[in-house]
Amino acid sequence: MPTVRSICSDALMEIGVIAPGESMTAENGSVALTRLQQLIDSMQADRLALNIQLRTTFTLPSGTSTVTLGPTGATVTMQRPVWIDTVTYVIPGSSPAVETPIAQMGRDQYAMNSIKALQSALPTQCFYQTSNDTVVGSLFFWPQVTQDVTIALYTPQGLGVPTSLDSVLYGPPGTPDALMYLLAERLLTPFGQSPQDFPLLVGPDGFAAKALRVLHRANTMPGLLGVDPALSPTHAGGYNYLNDSTSSPNNR
Repeated sequence: MPTVRSICSDALMEIGVIAPGESMTAENGSVALTRLQQLIDSMQADRLALNIQLRTTFTLPSGTSTVTLGPTGATVTMQRPVWIDTVTYVIPGSSPAVETPIAQMGRDQYAMNSIKALQSALPTQCFYQTSNDTVVGSLFFWPQVTQDVTIALYTPQGLGVPTSLDSVLYGPPGTPDALMYLLAERLLTPFGQSPQDFPLLVGPDGFAAKALRVLHRANTMPGLLGVDPALSPTHAGGYNYLNDSTSSPNNR
C-alpha cells in the first residue's frame, strides 16, 4: 500500500504544482498532509466509504447502564463510531457463546422511555449518541443490568487518519486512486489553481468523482429479498401433485 507522501506527491503532480520526478517541498507536503487528514476524517461520515465491519466486545458491569466509546478517555477504547450496525449481548453461561440482538432506539424512542433506571438481568434496548464536546460517544442500555453482561458491537470502520507523511495507508482496491484524485481536487484552491483548467479531474464525470464511485461500489451491499422456498428453484427432489410422486434430487 502507498505512503501518505506518495499520495500527496502524486496529487500535487496531478494539478501541476510539481513536475514528474520532482520532490515536493516540506511546505507543500505539510499543506497536502493536512488536507488529506481532513479528507479521510470526512470519509468517516460517508457510510459507503467505510470498508470493514469491526467487532468489539466488552463487559457491561452490573448496575451500569451507560458506556462511552472513543480513542481516549472512554470506557471502551476504539475509534468513535458514527454508526453502529448491530449490538448484541452474550447469554450468560452459554457454551458455546450465544449472541442475542439488542434493539437500537432512535432519539424520540429514547426520549419517550419514561423509566430509564428500570433494572433487569439483561438489556433489551440501547441508544447511541455522539458528542460535540469530546471525542467519545455514549451508548445507553435499557434496562439497567443487574449482572455482568458481555456486549458485542458491530461497527463500520474506514481508514484511520494518518499522522505523518511516512504513514502507510491500508485499504481495499481502489483506495489509493480515490484518495489521490480527491486530494488533488481539494488542493486546487490552496495552490491557486482554477478548477476550469482541470476538466478531467473535477465535476461529476471527472477522475475524482469516478474514483469515489468505484470505492463506493465495492462497499454497496444490497439487501437480501426473502422468497418462500416453495417459489424458488431448487436442485432437490420435487413433488408431482398429478401422480402423487416425488422425483429424485438433481445432483448436477
